[in-house]
Amino acid sequence: MIVLVGFMGAGKTTVGHVLAERLGTPFVDSDVYIEQQLGRSIVDVFAAEGEEHFREIEHRSINELVRGSDAVLALGGGALGDPRTRAILRKTTVVYLRVDYDEALSRVHQDLFRPMLQRADLDQTYSRRLQAYAEVAAIQVDTNGRRPDAVALDVLRELTRLPSTPPGTSNILVTPVGGTYYAHVGRQLLDLAGTLLPTSTDIEQAVIVESDRDTSTADRVAASVTAQGISVTRVPVPDTEADKDLAAVGYVADQLADVALHTNDLVVAVGGEPVCDLAGFVAATFNRGTRLALVPTTLVAQADSAIGGKNAINMPQGRNLMGTIHQPTVVIADVTTACANVERGFRAGLSEIAKHALISRSDLLHVLEESSEGACSADVDAVHQLVSRSVEIKADIVSRDERATAERIVLNYGHTFGHAMDLVTGQQEDQGQSVSLGMMAAAHLARRQGRVGDDVVDRHRHLLSRLGLPTSGHFDLEAMQRAWLRDKKYRHGVRFVVLNGLGRAETGVTASTDMLADVLDDLARR
Repeated sequence: MIVLVGFMGAGKTTVGHVLAERLGTPFVDSDVYIEQQLGRSIVDVFAAEGEEHFREIEHRSINELVRGSDAVLALGGGALGDPRTRAILRKTTVVYLRVDYDEALSRVHQDLFRPMLQRADLDQTYSRRLQAYAEVAAIQVDTNGRRPDAVALDVLRELTRLPSTPPGTSNILVTPVGGTYYAHVGRQLLDLAGTLLPTSTDIEQAVIVESDRDTSTADRVAASVTAQGISVTRVPVPDTEADKDLAAVGYVADQLADVALHTNDLVVAVGGEPVCDLAGFVAATFNRGTRLALVPTTLVAQADSAIGGKNAINMPQGRNLMGTIHQPTVVIADVTTACANVERGFRAGLSEIAKHALISRSDLLHVLEESSEGACSADVDAVHQLVSRSVEIKADIVSRDERATAERIVLNYGHTFGHAMDLVTGQQEDQGQSVSLGMMAAAHLARRQGRVGDDVVDRHRHLLSRLGLPTSGHFDLEAMQRAWLRDKKYRHGVRFVVLNGLGRAETGVTASTDMLADVLDDLARR
C-alpha cells in the first residue's frame, strides 16, 4: 500500500495515477471514494454537517482502504490531522509530495470543489499540516515547478530503496527525533535479518547479544548477518529481569571492548525484553553510542518494549531505575518466535496490547476482543495482526514524544500501580499480572473520580479476563505508598494515568490516601 499525502495542489491525484499505472496496481482517491460511498459531494457534507463530521467519516474510510487490497492511495490534504489516521498509515509506505503554499494556491484557486479554500486562516492551516506530513513519510519529493511524470519517477526510484520483506509483512515506520527506522512485523524474517539491517559500508562487525534461551533463533540471525560480509561475535546472556543489572552491563561492555567494536559497527539484540533492554543500554553508552538492531523474540518485546528507544536496567532498589533513550536502526519482529515462546513474555505482551487498545482511539480494542481466543492460543495470524496494530499505535505516540515529556506518558497506563505491585510482591518476571491489575486499579480510580462509569470498568474486566489475565488482587496501601516513592514519575506525590473514557487518557492525575484505599478495596473484590 503506497499512500500519497500533501497539501491540496501537491499533485497527489495526478502523480498517483502515473504511479499506479507504472506499478500495475489500482489507484484510489480517498475523497472520491468517500463521495461514492455517501452519494454526496464533500462540499455538501462540509456545508450541512461541518468539518468535524467529515473528518470522522474520512478516518473510517481511510481505515477501510488501508486494510484492504494493495493500491496507490491519495489522501485529502487534511486527513493527517487525526492521530488515528497517522497511526494506521505507519504500516504503509507514505510518500509526501511537498509543495510551497503560493504554488499550491496557484494550482487550485479556481477549484469550487475544495471547501477548505474558503478558510480565512488557510496559510496557518498549511503551516500546521507540514509537520504531520513529514512525520509519517518514508519518502519526500518536491513538486514545485515539476511535471507529474518527473515526480512519479523520483518516487519510483525511492521506492526501490525500501527494504524487501515477505508478502504480508507489516513494515511500520517509526519517526522519533532520535532516528527514523522500520519495525518489520511478520513471518520468515529471521533469515532475512542481514538484508534488513541498515545499509552502510562502515559496518565491519556486529556483536549479537543473545538470549541463552534463543540459541537457534540467534543461529539464523548470525548466519544472515554473516552472509552480508559482516563478521559476527556472539555473547549469550541470561534472559531474565533478575540478571538485567550493572554487572551484566559490565560483562557485555567487556566483550565489545575485547573485539574493538566501533561506533559505526552494530550491536544486535536477539531475545526477550530483558536482553533487548540490556543490549540497548550498552549500545547507548559504549563509545558514547553505537548502532543498535533489535530482534525481539517474545510477545511483550515485539508488541511494546522494542519500539521507542527506551532501554533500562534494574537496581536492588527498584526496576528500570537506570536507563537511556537510544533508538534502534531497525526492529525485526518474527511473530513465529513470539508464538513459540508462550512460557515467557506472552501474557505480559497481551497486557501491553490491551493497554494500547484501551488508551487509543483506534479499532484495536474491538479487534482484540474479537480475536482474544486466537491470541490466547498463540495463533500466528491473530498474533501478527495484534502485534502490527499495537506497534502502529506505539510508533505514532513515541514519534511525537520521544522522551516522555507529554503524550508518551499515556503509555504508563496501569504501570504506576503495576510497578508498585511488583515491588510489594517481590516479583521480578512480569507475566502480565501487574500491568493487568494496574489497569484495573486505574479503572477503579477513574470511576471513583467520576471520570468513567461502571461500563468502562466492566469492559476492562471482560477484556482482561478473556485474555486470561487477573482482574483482582489484595495489596496493602502502606506498602504501595513506600513503593511509589521509588517511582520514576514521582512529582511531589504519586501521579497516575487514568481514562476519561475509552481512548481518552489523562496524565498527571493525583488521588487522596482515602481514595487510594477505596481503589485497593475495589481491586480486592472479585
